[in-house]
Amino acid sequence: MNYLIGLLLILFSIKLPAQNKDSVIYSFGAKWQYASIWTNRTILQPFTQSHPQSFQFDLGVLKNTNQAWNNCGCYSQNGLSVSYTDFNNSKLGHAFTIAAFTQPLLYNSNRFQLSIRGSAGLAFVNKLYDSISNKDNIFFSASSSFYLGLGLNFSFRISNHLQAISSLQFNHISNGGKRDPNEGMNFPAVNVVVNYVVNPTMLNKRPNQKFTDKSWSLALHTFGTQRSVPATWVWPAATRWVLGVNVGLIKRLGRMNGVGVGGEFYNDGIKEVLQQRSNQRIQTQTGAVSIQHYLFFGKLLFGQQAAWFVTPKTGYQKKFYQRYFLEYAIKKNWYLGVSLKAHGDHSDFLALSTGYLFKID
Repeated sequence: MNYLIGLLLILFSIKLPAQNKDSVIYSFGAKWQYASIWTNRTILQPFTQSHPQSFQFDLGVLKNTNQAWNNCGCYSQNGLSVSYTDFNNSKLGHAFTIAAFTQPLLYNSNRFQLSIRGSAGLAFVNKLYDSISNKDNIFFSASSSFYLGLGLNFSFRISNHLQAISSLQFNHISNGGKRDPNEGMNFPAVNVVVNYVVNPTMLNKRPNQKFTDKSWSLALHTFGTQRSVPATWVWPAATRWVLGVNVGLIKRLGRMNGVGVGGEFYNDGIKEVLQQRSNQRIQTQTGAVSIQHYLFFGKLLFGQQAAWFVTPKTGYQKKFYQRYFLEYAIKKNWYLGVSLKAHGDHSDFLALSTGYLFKID
């Protein structure tokens, strides 16, 4: 034990280099998360008394280079996280999550950092909806579901190697509309994190390239997923595709912000199955117009849209909905990620998406 204490004291006494040499910085983090379940559905209100708790481990990589800095005028950490969540309710069980994340630093000083994190991955849930044994749990109906996270992190450097971090984080788990019921779960949380930096390096502010490109761009996204409905005593199980395209005319207001207008069109094949089963007219082809806002954090693209239907309203369909994109730049102007369609706090479906930005001179 004395040798271990001595080694830690030596590591923590290492001085950070003052120069801003190019390097790659690695870190490991351990996180505890305390969450609340949010829902407006009356049938789900009893679950709001349960408070999920999570334990998470992160592996982060930060490139201390001019090229990485110029992506957003800041440093950005990318990495992988794995977590275990106990929903503290026997009907909800627990979940294992694996996700990739990107985390741009909005503010950086010798002791303090402020950052935003976007995460996307898979959640494996052990307690699912069952019409007989677990009919109250309409949050989860597929053991393999999608996970999305968005958080704001405040970090304090204890020593050269150790950081204490507190954060607010919004979490969402949904099966992506693959199977009904698909209520999905929203559970915002507060987090406490201890982060160990393997090879600490001073992150000095680099010269900013002046952002002068405030031109218009055409944002084009395609999205697609499969949706399923279970078998009944009359009808067999069925699976159909959702395929669509989303377009927006975007005005860049700065390095990080863009606003615009646009619309989308998609075909939901599962609606044909539901129409046949219910003998009621249900719109399978959907068109909408939207107001759009984009955030550009380095290679991370986050889009949020408020959309209004222009096709006939049928069934349970409301007048408007929200569309979200969380995508990562895989090469210049090309993005890959996920898209979520939601009605308030109710998720309709989540799909894989690709994006491309066309600059308009």
